[in-house]
Amino acid sequence: MANNRAVYGFKWVGSVNGSCYPKPIEKTVATAYAAQVSATDVDLNAGDPVQLVDDGTVALATAAQNPSTFYGVVVGFANVKVGLPLAGRKFSRLPAGTTYTLETDVSKVLVVPMAGSYWQLDCDDNVTFTTLAGYRTACGENANLSYTLDITDPSRPKATPRLDISDHNATEGDLRIIEVSKTAENADFSGTSVKMIVCVNETGESPYVTAGI
Repeated sequence: MANNRAVYGFKWVGSVNGSCYPKPIEKTVATAYAAQVSATDVDLNAGDPVQLVDDGTVALATAAQNPSTFYGVVVGFANVKVGLPLAGRKFSRLPAGTTYTLETDVSKVLVVPMAGSYWQLDCDDNVTFTTLAGYRTACGENANLSYTLDITDPSRPKATPRLDISDHNATEGDLRIIEVSKTAENADFSGTSVKMIVCVNETGESPYVTAGI
């Protein structure tokens, strides 16, 4: 068995209607915001899914909700300013707990909405299936998102979104499993980090209804 190279989070692979890469939307993140996985603060990274918050900001999406309210995937950072002497420096992540007071310092991320796109995502185990034929049996089914805390570098804690392949089912889940990814990085189906193509089942985009008719 050889483990496959892990790819962090959601990776855009195509649109449902065949159009080109969607234009990212700039969204703000609340001052001092810190997402948590396993009771540990984690940074926001490209590849993390986010949901809308009723104060106009976005936050790391909560997994395995029914209904799910995913909005999009972080693909970049428009404005991250972390104290002096780093004020104005460009960042590849938004450190947990980043604070700001001035409008010029507002933390901003670039988000591609999840709806209307196909995404590649690593599976979280290599026990549920160990062969290509096995993974193909899950296509057309549903599964939830899961997070695996990564503190390999304690100064850069990561949420590590993955597909919870063990709960694949025919009735409900955060994500619809479309196909096994054709990437060459799926080198060994008995190894870890097998990559699947998914789309979102339920999102926080209009016309999502939270109450009433």
